[in-house]
Amino acid sequence: MPPVWTVDAAVRYALENNPELAAVRQQHGIAAAGVVIAQTYPFNPIWEGKIRATTGPESAGITNAVSNEHKFLVDVEIRGQRKYRRQGADAALSRVDWEIAFQEVNLANRVVRAFYAVVYRNEKLALVAEIIQLNEKAAEHVRKLVDQARLKPADLVLIGTEVDDARGQEGPAQTSLAMAGYDLRRALGLIRQDLTVQGKLQAPPFPEDHETLVNKALELRPDLHARQAAVQEAEARLQLEIRNRYGNPNIGPAYEYDPTRVNLIGAQITLPLPLFNTHRGEIMQRSAERGKAGLELHQTEVQVRQDVEAALARLEKARAWANNYEKQIIPNFRSSLERIERLFDLDPTVDVLRIIEIRRKLLKARDTYLDALWEVTLAQADLAAALGDPSIIISH
Repeated sequence: MPPVWTVDAAVRYALENNPELAAVRQQHGIAAAGVVIAQTYPFNPIWEGKIRATTGPESAGITNAVSNEHKFLVDVEIRGQRKYRRQGADAALSRVDWEIAFQEVNLANRVVRAFYAVVYRNEKLALVAEIIQLNEKAAEHVRKLVDQARLKPADLVLIGTEVDDARGQEGPAQTSLAMAGYDLRRALGLIRQDLTVQGKLQAPPFPEDHETLVNKALELRPDLHARQAAVQEAEARLQLEIRNRYGNPNIGPAYEYDPTRVNLIGAQITLPLPLFNTHRGEIMQRSAERGKAGLELHQTEVQVRQDVEAALARLEKARAWANNYEKQIIPNFRSSLERIERLFDLDPTVDVLRIIEIRRKLLKARDTYLDALWEVTLAQADLAAALGDPSIIISH
């Protein structure tokens, strides 16, 4: 394990070591075995032998006391079933591999969300500590001013409540950080190991236009490719059922050595007669399965487009929220705080509680800015999930 976790290192470690994903990957071996089964001829030959004692009247002309009859028979596929059986198995293997890729993408997004949740909670806790420190310094300053009779005792009580209020926020912040840490451990496949994360919340550049991203999602989304493979698999199963509806002939050489020592050499063929069962119901089932697979593919295509649109809308609003605080609200509060501090230096009669109030609002604005950055990160994670490309958030 790395001594310091970056988001890239966390995603790599999870993809290699998460036990849930390791179990999912075993599906590839099961599907690969299905390909081997499809390549193997499904029918084994049958040897049938009859050895019988021969008795009868002398007039029957029996000269061989032990008659023999031997047949070597096998079912023969004459309608190209192997082709469709192989196509179905290949499509199933492709579907399983895409489903595994989808689980890998989902895990990467889970790790990214959990990682930045720890970063977010760390920064929130650090801001709470800063608020406590500033309020304690302000309380000490107010106490001195009260001793100098420049402020009233009620002002000291008021600033004391601010200190207590800030200290009350520390416990929930620590609890949230602890839970975020265990969410990250769960995604990584760890239990109690210490985690030191390195990263920061920031608003990345806005991505390309909607249509470009939709096309990218339609190209990359593993679940969409899995649905496409499922349609191919269902089509192959339907065609195989159609070709199996009349059964297969059973043919092979036959030999008999009869009681009169006559050798009978030839062939035997057995044909099933589809009089009562032509697999009509099974063909209807396979056809319905193919129709369902096609509708699920269409549903996934629509969902991909909806996911991209929703993620972009959320990202646009979140970025506007963060930019508003970064470029206007926080700079305005800082400017106001600097002006009133200068006034206080020039005129001691300026109410110090006004300084404390503006400073408190500035800290509150910084706290809300962290919330906005966290919302941007979540929106970016939504977009990564919608595109099937976690790299767009890992790289930022």
